[in-house]
Amino acid sequence: MRLIDFDRSTSDLAPQLRLYVEGTPNQALQDLRVQGDRLDLITGAGRPLTLDQFRARTQQVSPTASLFLAGPPPQRLYGYRLIPQCLLLG
Repeated sequence: MRLIDFDRSTSDLAPQLRLYVEGTPNQALQDLRVQGDRLDLITGAGRPLTLDQFRARTQQVSPTASLFLAGPPPQRLYGYRLIPQCLLLG
């Protein structure tokens, strides 16, 4: 999924939604890192970013950047699910 696709498809959603990455258990999205033409999403155990915080941090990132889960190796993200009070990226 590209950043522009994510931004367009979530434009009508509540900005306070928390962002998680699907897994066992689901992991909070805590930081972002630009690596060339991709945007790596960094997870952790703390408080997750909100959709509004994500948008603010990606304003200067190329809209064609692809979303990846950071880690060895980086894993491409293809979409998300809306569940109560959060977005679950996967």
